[in-house]
Amino acid sequence: MKNLKVLALSAAVAATVAGQAVAGGFAPVVAEPTPVAPEVIVEPEAPRSTFGLLLPLALLGGLVAIAVASDDDEGDSSPVSPE
Repeated sequence: MKNLKVLALSAAVAATVAGQAVAGGFAPVVAEPTPVAPEVIVEPEAPRSTFGLLLPLALLGGLVAIAVASDDDEGDSSPVSPE
């Protein structure tokens, strides 16, 4: 009978030690923070400009004007036959 009491007491102590109360149950409860939706940032559209189109066209026009202005027939050395 004495062995049965020791066995019952050992089982009770083992159940208490293995339980949650001893295995960190005395720590304060850590509450999970509620998730907060991320703030959506809407960027305003940049103002449109035709400068990105006009500048290359102006440069192209300038190159064509320079090419036409420098095209002269004085450097032509082909002989002209008087017929």
